[in-house]
Amino acid sequence: MMKQATQNLPKISIFSKHQALLLNAAQSLLRNPLRSTSVILCLIAILAPFVTAIAICEGIKFQYANILKEGGDLYVSRDNYGSNAPIELGLSQRFQVIQGVTRVVPRVIGRTYVKGKFMAVLGISSSSIPSSIQLILGREPKAKGEVILGQRASEYLNLKVGSRFSIDRNPGQVLQIVGLFRSSFNIWNADLLIMNFEDAGNLFGIRDEATDFLIYTRPGYGQIVDKIIQIPEEEEAARPPLRVQTRDLIDRYSQRGFNIKAGVFAAFYTIVFGLAIASIGVLSGFGQMERKREIAVMKALGWQTQEVLEMVALENLILSLISVPLIIVAATGWVHFFNGAGIAKFFIAGIDLIMPFSVPSRIFPIPFVLTVMMALILTMVGAIYSTWRTAIIPPAEAMKT
Repeated sequence: MMKQATQNLPKISIFSKHQALLLNAAQSLLRNPLRSTSVILCLIAILAPFVTAIAICEGIKFQYANILKEGGDLYVSRDNYGSNAPIELGLSQRFQVIQGVTRVVPRVIGRTYVKGKFMAVLGISSSSIPSSIQLILGREPKAKGEVILGQRASEYLNLKVGSRFSIDRNPGQVLQIVGLFRSSFNIWNADLLIMNFEDAGNLFGIRDEATDFLIYTRPGYGQIVDKIIQIPEEEEAARPPLRVQTRDLIDRYSQRGFNIKAGVFAAFYTIVFGLAIASIGVLSGFGQMERKREIAVMKALGWQTQEVLEMVALENLILSLISVPLIIVAATGWVHFFNGAGIAKFFIAGIDLIMPFSVPSRIFPIPFVLTVMMALILTMVGAIYSTWRTAIIPPAEAMKT
């Protein structure tokens, strides 16, 4: 019993020591409210734009991944030196009879200006419109010249159900809006015009061709169908080869593209981080006479260097933990109240400075984790080094400097 109690004493002593250091760190911050507030505000100003950017990137990636799940298992077009080229509609029958294929959907996709706004155009049969497109007013396009438009786009273009308009690309083609939709993919609400397959072909000058085929397969047949489609037939020897892209391939390349953009943004921001470390070190009081004398007094009273370093680390840990929720609130407000102004354009190409749709974002988990990590790094790096440089100087000498 006595031996067991003796073994527990050092543990209680160590715990009490760390507890006392934590208490001293909190008291030090309370004694210097201006310094503590300055560090917190500096962290918010530095990290809020970074977290906002990563949150927007993660939001777009998440929405794009969900939309891609509604698409085909394979996307087939002609190959034009590594890019997509129109494919003949006659090949639809060849693909449909392949074992494992459940459905073949031809479509025409492109981009053009609609009343001065650059928009995406999707030409597809009404039965194949993605399920994420939810009509909120009107009906689906059926007859020639009928289209449906995103709700936000209709407000921007000042068009409503029943409105007639034409597109400069083909001014003789009169289109009529028969329905308005909204989508879980926010960009489509302001950037997508859906029409019949034939109307889209006429708009872009494609006759008896589609920009690509969406091929749906039974589970487990995707790779087999992919190999069969790529086997060339004799009558196609003089034509460009087929270009087959799987859903996984498209998802992988799109995710890589988003990650590259996020990486480029982070690379530019490393310069800001480098300057921020020095700035936060100055704001924290390190290098200032008052802080040096405080450390010198602590050393004179018998504090060990590691104890001083631990107390300073705890100070910065407290400041970081206080800053993180404030940074998250600032980033969330930037997205929801200012719609990611100044940052969203970096990740979404072809949009105006003020977006006519709600910018998607995801704060958890990656942006939140990065916020915690970066807040700790920014406060710790400069502070710990400066404290160590001061703590190893004899107290009398530190008091003079």
